[in-house]
Amino acid sequence: MKHVISITCVVFTVSSSLCAEPWKIDINTNLTTALNTYSDNWTGGEAGSFTWATQFLGVAQKQLSPKFNTQTTLKLQFGQTATQDKTTKDWSVPKKSTDLIDGEELLRCTLGGWADPFASVRAISEFVDESDTLLTRYGNPLELTEDIGASHTLRKSPTVDWSSRLGGAMRQVIDRHHLDIATGARKNDVTNDGGVEFDMDLKAINKQKSVTLLSSLRLYEALASSKEDSAGNWRYPHMKWENTLTLTFAKYLMLDVSAYAYYDRDINMNFRLKETLSAGLTYIYSKK
Repeated sequence: MKHVISITCVVFTVSSSLCAEPWKIDINTNLTTALNTYSDNWTGGEAGSFTWATQFLGVAQKQLSPKFNTQTTLKLQFGQTATQDKTTKDWSVPKKSTDLIDGEELLRCTLGGWADPFASVRAISEFVDESDTLLTRYGNPLELTEDIGASHTLRKSPTVDWSSRLGGAMRQVIDRHHLDIATGARKNDVTNDGGVEFDMDLKAINKQKSVTLLSSLRLYEALASSKEDSAGNWRYPHMKWENTLTLTFAKYLMLDVSAYAYYDRDINMNFRLKETLSAGLTYIYSKK
């Protein structure tokens, strides 16, 4: 936590003292819904369902001076699904289908060379944690990562922004009010580890701004950990690969195709995959 506070203070101090260029802001938000219902005399055993999901992606970037650049990224996702009982036709309580809070502050030294030094702070959490059936927790679990290393721009153009980062990282995973099955007591479970992290981000958009591809790859390898694990699962690399293709029609209508691949041996020994196809309303704002 001290690392987070220290780096954040440095970023805000530099931001407040240097105002060379205006902020560049990109916002992309959307809302999707789906509903199907059946009459009481419908035969075949079908059941109705209702799904809704919303997503917000905001990026604010500013060149503080010729040698310093700051970028703030915030990604929010939340959605629920309700289903209808085949026999009674009663609707279930909406259950969470997607949930994400992901924010990052990145400070780069733009020296004009092949690679630029950087320092970043990232926080990942959920709006509602329902993993514990006895207690609903909000803003839990919380994963904090402080990263220092070098960044490289693979390609930069009006339609393509492709960059990568490699550095040493410290990570804290905080699980509040964690239930100890052996004692029945609740306490804050905190895991500290350190290692190497690699990030690669791609944003590609056509000239008409009707097709957008977002791809993010994150690899983290812990070299030391405070977690007591006889199986040594923390030694395996963690991977998050997220891809989203968005087609925009008539300015406010969108079709979204997403594919996610996650690997975290602490959760499951196999890859976890998620695919989503959705259509709905979208709003895009860009200030250059």
